[in-house]
Amino acid sequence: MNFNAIIGQQDVIEGLKTLINSNKIGHAYIFSGPEGIGKTTVAKILASILMCSDNVGDESCGNCQSCRLFENGTNPDFGILECKGSSIGVDEIRNLQHDICVRPLYSKRKVYLIREADRMTVQAQNCLLKTLEEPPEYAVIILVASNYNALLETIHSRSIRIDFKKNTFDEVKEFITARAGGDFEQADFIASYADGVIGRALELMESEGFREIREKAIDAVIRLSGPDLGDMFDISLMFDENKDDIDSILDIMLLFYRDLLIAGKSGNEKLLINSDKKDIILKNTNKFSTGKLLKNIDIIEEMRKNIKQNANYQLAIQVMLMKLQEENA
Repeated sequence: MNFNAIIGQQDVIEGLKTLINSNKIGHAYIFSGPEGIGKTTVAKILASILMCSDNVGDESCGNCQSCRLFENGTNPDFGILECKGSSIGVDEIRNLQHDICVRPLYSKRKVYLIREADRMTVQAQNCLLKTLEEPPEYAVIILVASNYNALLETIHSRSIRIDFKKNTFDEVKEFITARAGGDFEQADFIASYADGVIGRALELMESEGFREIREKAIDAVIRLSGPDLGDMFDISLMFDENKDDIDSILDIMLLFYRDLLIAGKSGNEKLLINSDKKDIILKNTNKFSTGKLLKNIDIIEEMRKNIKQNANYQLAIQVMLMKLQEENA
């Protein structure tokens, strides 16, 4: 295994390669960054290289017993600790400590990957601290965390932090088109909506539910440009039925209003995020003035803030829809 398939994260990859090639491997790392950015994928590649009995530079050989077992997911020298409930407790960490005392059977090192490490309880973190203070010379622990600050300062001080940054729009689009095997109609939209997180882009590509919600949200934007109160009732029902996806719906509406704004002011189709919907966008630009679009964007953001502050959901939705329709009347 090697890092060649990783898109972006050049600083991370080059830093890890330098550590491997200089043989300056630490005993504990914290891979921090947004969920879905590729932290676990990179951690597994690093583990395979560190464990390989005959690695060549910053690549595992793929042929030794350690590599073959790792590829099959049966190498006992590699352990993954995952959160199976609301948190990772002290008992799980104690099990890790018991196992880490046994020397590697087939590999140069034993590597432990703790996913969602930021969900360890304080007691679990304090328990892990004992191992980080006096680790076996053959052991490496990789903590994967979306929220770095949820880990204790004592954990920070005994680990090497590796920060994963969001990918660029072009990097995400490259992943999408490669994954789809060529042109993908929604590539621009998904690349923008994923906000630099390749895992999120993959989730959107494979989600039939998201595509349905997107169609409904765009339909709501168009229908709210008219005065028909029956449309408002149907749209309100759509929001009620998709309460768990409210953030996605609002994001889709905002991006569509943004495209209407861009199309109305510049007419440049290449700047559209919803490029696969350009015919609908261009057909409806004359229904919205610049002022109306800007006000509608503010209305949606205000509603999102109210929901986060625990406002009554149905009331907040109804008020938002009335304001959106009033502005477009």
